[in-house]
Amino acid sequence: MSKTDPHPAPANGRRRKAMEASPAGLSAARDDLKDSSDRQFVVALARGLDILKAFRPREGPLGNRELSERTGMPAATVSRLAYTLCRLGYLEFNPRQENYELGSSTLALGQVALARRNIRKVAAPLMQELADRTNGNVGLGILHKRMMLYIETCEGSGLIGLRLFNGSRIPIITSAMGRAYLARMEEGERERLLEVLQPQFGADWATAMVGLQKAMRDMDRYGFCTSLGEWQSYIHGAGTAIRLSDGSLYGLNLGGAAYLLPERELVEVYGPQLVEVAEKIRKAMSVPDEA
Repeated sequence: MSKTDPHPAPANGRRRKAMEASPAGLSAARDDLKDSSDRQFVVALARGLDILKAFRPREGPLGNRELSERTGMPAATVSRLAYTLCRLGYLEFNPRQENYELGSSTLALGQVALARRNIRKVAAPLMQELADRTNGNVGLGILHKRMMLYIETCEGSGLIGLRLFNGSRIPIITSAMGRAYLARMEEGERERLLEVLQPQFGADWATAMVGLQKAMRDMDRYGFCTSLGEWQSYIHGAGTAIRLSDGSLYGLNLGGAAYLLPERELVEVYGPQLVEVAEKIRKAMSVPDEA
């Protein structure tokens, strides 16, 4: 029996059952069942999430009418909520087709959730071992909102570290992780991202591109690239990328104070070790769980 309706009348029960049986009634059914005294429950947020949940695997974009039918909300309400979700990056609107699809923020959330369950468990021990050997910071990240987002970090035992944690963000063009990620993106996707990032650099764009182009050549030649004081003047880093069998892409880096990671050791010793760790992670993730 529901705490919010301990003695439901038969008519209410029939109405609830009918609403729950229809996709169009799901939103209204939940609102009916919600305890009106629960001041912590935000109905507007719940309705926004209903719109995101209306999208289904292996289906295309949805128009305003389809979203209204699937959520049971008026078209005007769907339109306002969808506009907000677009502004936040959770939906993308195609003005020609007049429909929506899931945006980068939603995809990033899903990727983070999957990463936390799977790749983090595999990667963390290997990353920690490298961090201990180098006294550096080893990070695993994904692209999120035009920056690299750390989903796992391991710190060495040195007294001085980067102090980057899960959820930290670093630039994509000037960091080793970001450069490695860019190098392994599909060309068209990379060009679109660079087009968006260019205004942030202004007159420094040409210099940024020189660093990125060198990093892409190094990725092809050595499997890793570097950032030597280009993100932060006192930070050196090496980065590589991991492409899993499902197509998902991750960045992996090693960074720390420049005096702890001098260029020669970073290039000759630690960069190759980072590539080895990335390959171990990739191979381990390609093996199906026995469970």
